[in-house]
Amino acid sequence: MPKSLGGSDESENLALACHRCNERHYNFTKGIDPETQQEVSLFNPRQQHWSEHFIWTADGLNIVSKTPVGRATCNRLDLNDERYDEEDSIRRSRRFWVQGGWHPPAEDPRQLE
Repeated sequence: MPKSLGGSDESENLALACHRCNERHYNFTKGIDPETQQEVSLFNPRQQHWSEHFIWTADGLNIVSKTPVGRATCNRLDLNDERYDEEDSIRRSRRFWVQGGWHPPAEDPRQLE
């Protein structure tokens, strides 16, 4: 729960996030599933398992949503930088991380080639 909505700054209410994701998350707790147009809760890393809602593409560059929660989270946070004509910064960064062997995390599932 965001502090601005009554949440605390205790460690059990915090989650590590990059500046980009933190700004895009803002104080939203819900998002729209683009497939069903239903409002659903956004992914909560303190209460949910990443692999239940997301999977990496085989090349490790894109996040694929598996559930309404995953789709709403990808949509709200634009996790693959697909919404804007910006420089493709997140996927470019991920490409370097993959080349360096740092990404995606070993415990995260990947699509088959």
